[in-house]
Amino acid sequence: MRSIDLRNLDCPEPMFLAYREFGKMGQGEEVEFIMDNEVCAYNSYKLIKNTGNALVTIMTDYNGLYKLHVIKIKDFRTSIL
Repeated sequence: MRSIDLRNLDCPEPMFLAYREFGKMGQGEEVEFIMDNEVCAYNSYKLIKNTGNALVTIMTDYNGLYKLHVIKIKDFRTSIL
């Protein structure tokens, strides 16, 4: 599983980068996005989950990091971004 560090970026940039990377993923691929912005993390979660094409979980740790674990379950390409 790949891990993509999206810390120290101003919102909404991490959300757009996560969604763009999700669009490039193939069916069955997994990726973990690491963010330090709570609003961006939860907006990214909702954006990817609402495609209906992924299993998404979000976890927080004591260092203020948010980790989105994404598994793409259908192969499609996003046309936005």
